[in-house]
This record gives sequence, C-alpha cells and structure tokens, in this order.
Amino acid sequence: MMRGPAVSGGAADVREEDEMSRRTFASIAALVSLANGVPGLIAPAALASLYGVTADSQTALAGQLLAGSYIGYGVINWTTRRCTDAALCRGIDAGNLVAWTVGAVIWIYAASTGMSNTVGWFGAALAVVFTLGWAYFVIADRAIGSRVLSGAPR
Repeated sequence: MMRGPAVSGGAADVREEDEMSRRTFASIAALVSLANGVPGLIAPAALASLYGVTADSQTALAGQLLAGSYIGYGVINWTTRRCTDAALCRGIDAGNLVAWTVGAVIWIYAASTGMSNTVGWFGAALAVVFTLGWAYFVIADRAIGSRVLSGAPR
C-alpha cells in the first residue's frame, strides 16, 4: 500500500513495483546496519577483535562513533523504506551509495593490506554488495526522475 498523495500511474511517484523492491532492499540494509551498529556500540573492542584488530581506548571510541552512524543509517532506511516520492528516494539512495562506496574502498584496503584478518574480506564483500544495490536504485530513481522532468508542462 502506498502512502501519501500518490496518483496511480503518476510519474512523480515511484512506481509500485520499483517501490516494492526498493522497500525490500532498504529493509535488508537497515537490518544489516543495525546488526553491525549495535554490537559496535556496546562492545567495540570485542567486535574489532573479530576482525583481528586490537582496539585501544581511542580506537574503541572511533568504533563507537562509526557504530552510531550505522545505527543512524539503519533507522533512516527502515523509516523511509516505503518512500514514494522520487526526489526523496533519490537523495536517500545517493547518501547510502556514497557511504557504502567509501566503506567498500576502506574495507578492501584494510583486507588487502593485512590490517584485518580474513573476516575483513566478509566486510568488504558486504560493502560491495550494498554499494552495487544502492547504485542500482540511484540509477533507477534517476530514470524515474527524468520521466518526471520530460512529462512536466512548461
């Protein structure tokens, strides 16, 4: 069920089949973000040790700040998973794309240079998967947005 002033077939709103797959992806992203954020907030040193990293107090603090960001992304994605406004979806998708892309680059660097153990490659793979997913939705939302612009009266 779509919320808001969506008009059936209206170009300004995300089409229902696009919204359904975006909703599923945003829900999964929210759950993964929360699953990574909550342990990092509660026990940053223990989580770091899972990746073969020794965390001193400053590293643990930085990890908790990162965990807070993950929790924030999770909340944003969960609460906007039923977004029907194309412009709003584009902004949320682009923000997620940037965050996951930067994370993927850092994870790949850390795993490839030995800064983490082999579990670090799992983090890298997860970040790449979400980067590709959000890239898809940025492109899909851009296509919807271009239909809005081309169909607008002058």
